[in-house]
Amino acid sequence: MKKIPARRKYSSSSKTGITRSARKNIRNAVVVVVVFVFSFLLLFSYTFYKYLNQRFASALSSTSYAIADEPIPTISYIVAEDLKSDPVVIKKVEFFILNKDTNRVFAFNVPVDKNYEIPGRFGSETLDKVFALGELNAQDKYVSGAEAINRSVFKLFGFKVDKFIVTDTKYDDFFDKLWRGGGILKMMKMKDVASLNDHLKTDMDIREFYNLTSFISSLPKENILEKNIVPESFSNTDNFDNFIRESTLDSVLSKEKKSVSVLNGTNYSGLASFGSRVVNNFGGRVVATQNTTKTYDKSVIVTDDSASETVLFLSRVFRISNIISKAEARSHSIMENEVDRSDVVVILGFDTSGDLY
Repeated sequence: MKKIPARRKYSSSSKTGITRSARKNIRNAVVVVVVFVFSFLLLFSYTFYKYLNQRFASALSSTSYAIADEPIPTISYIVAEDLKSDPVVIKKVEFFILNKDTNRVFAFNVPVDKNYEIPGRFGSETLDKVFALGELNAQDKYVSGAEAINRSVFKLFGFKVDKFIVTDTKYDDFFDKLWRGGGILKMMKMKDVASLNDHLKTDMDIREFYNLTSFISSLPKENILEKNIVPESFSNTDNFDNFIRESTLDSVLSKEKKSVSVLNGTNYSGLASFGSRVVNNFGGRVVATQNTTKTYDKSVIVTDDSASETVLFLSRVFRISNIISKAEARSHSIMENEVDRSDVVVILGFDTSGDLY
């Protein structure tokens, strides 16, 4: 009987055609590729973030503050015909109030062709020319121009203006949709971001911008409201004031319930009334509005609770850094009766009148 040869035994590596050494090399190569890809993505993300942040913080002012955690942040959206022109001509101004407590956004279109009494004693002027007035003899014309618009909006609405974005007509449609629908991912197209170089000026950083647009995109469309109750003069603001005070019933000022006195320490009429309007519009409680017994060169806030949210708000909105205690007020010869009758006393001096008068 013919003997059948025994089958040759193959090792597992022979069956697959890949040696143990080869498999080890492949694993090492895969690890290297994964590490490389991860490192590349991390580096790209960091570089892209820095690039975006430069675009969104290229015009930071010295008085900047963070608004990412602000319960009612506000934005002035300013559209120029061409940011490269000299002077810069403004085509559109919108004022956005984002109320995170009530999950609503209010968009106010501010007419730029109407005459307003402009703060800083510029007299009566149309808003489309205010930017150019603000940029005169300025170190950064975009910051100064935007702040001039902000002061005008602040005086008109009697409501704080936190941040600004200035763009031109090339990106008006893009940002217009962003403010009304959110969607920061739209900014992730490199060609769009790269082309923003000369068409965007803002004092927001990317975290603030992302926070605001994410909030907007989280809302149903019916919560983004176009409002036409823009005050057209400083003597006819009741409609807006009544509306906005209904929206700030749960503000930090309302919750703290501090009694506030606003005093006019200058010989310019109307400062205390305007200051009281600002406090009331944000939910504060004003107990006295009147003139001081003498004039004050420097504005001051008198309180024994300098860390309160109310005081921090008043300091920021009225740009008053001088905060003293009631005991210190006496040593500074501040003898106003309201010091003993109020939790917080705001004395508006000549240094503040340029922003308000």
